Amino acid sequence: VNKKIKIYIFSPFSFIGGDTLSLSRLIKNLNPKIYDISFICLKKTKITNYLKKKNYKIIKINSERALFSICKIRHIIKNDLKKKFNKYIFISNQNYANIISVLILHKLSKIKLILIERNHIDEFKYQKTFKNFIIKILIKYFYKKANVIIGISKILSKDLSNYVNKKVITIYNPSFDKQVYSLAKNSVKIKNKKNLILTVGRFENQKDPYTILKAFKLATKKVDCNLIMIGFGSKFKKLKEFVKNNGIQNKVQILKNISNPYPYYKYSKLFILASKYEGFGNVIVEAAMFKVPIISSNCNSGPPEILLNGKGGDLFEIGNYLSLSEKIIKNLKSENKKKIDYLFKSLKRFDIKNHYKKYEEIFSKI
Repeated sequence: VNKKIKIYIFSPFSFIGGDTLSLSRLIKNLNPKIYDISFICLKKTKITNYLKKKNYKIIKINSERALFSICKIRHIIKNDLKKKFNKYIFISNQNYANIISVLILHKLSKIKLILIERNHIDEFKYQKTFKNFIIKILIKYFYKKANVIIGISKILSKDLSNYVNKKVITIYNPSFDKQVYSLAKNSVKIKNKKNLILTVGRFENQKDPYTILKAFKLATKKVDCNLIMIGFGSKFKKLKEFVKNNGIQNKVQILKNISNPYPYYKYSKLFILASKYEGFGNVIVEAAMFKVPIISSNCNSGPPEILLNGKGGDLFEIGNYLSLSEKIIKNLKSENKKKIDYLFKSLKRFDIKNHYKKYEEIFSKI
């Protein structure tokens, strides 16, 4: 009998972002003498951007869609069952992948299933597609089959638990990683550093970048400031057009595919997140690590929780660019150091050690 615990981490589409970063931090801290880890993805992954040490295997499934990978992954697991590991644990961390994971493990009773939910169920309110309609229905019935369900913020866990009628454990993302301080030492080119505002996130509707741009344009009439938007996504060209059409191209830099955003935090006077919904919001913790004042939308679920419901940063209602512009002006004119220090002192909640120890506890008990 193999004394190791076999862990599969299923992340079909693994891009640069909070979920891949969090998984890399978990893998990095799991002892390879105890755990045999396989990271399963479709075609390619960006996890190698975050992990230098190879204490895990990458299994690339040659499928266009996660649904088509079911038989191939079942075949891999059945072969591994012959190796007689001490325990088998399958972890999935994206809602559509979570549903597919239940199908993958059908009648494979030796494999324990952990589902991580990274988005609040508000996602289905804002992303009204037929696919999401089906996913939401399947979540209600499929999630019950998991051995453990993990949510990455308390409100997310509570609302998901009520929806699926099963206990959901909260484990915060391991965003408090002191390694970012050394990564921040890299040099970067910034056109104008005066009253620099920073936002980091995908250029998609979920992150609501247009609300930031509308608020910024209004704020420039009252205070001399500049904006850097870092991310990637389908709205990149349209955002560039919006900036040009509104005559703010000399004050806005839109940067895509920046793998190391941390040097930009050093020069920022203000950080903004405008999401319509979130699971957690790693970027808020990262901004707080550099003691950058923060403004966030009061969305479900992570951001207000991280910001201690407004005690550690300013909150505005989703999409309200008028309110956001007022808060930008207020923050740039007078920095609230008490708020920033109060938030900074609370960041131990998101420490890496707390994160992987909670997972190890689950692995031993499951």
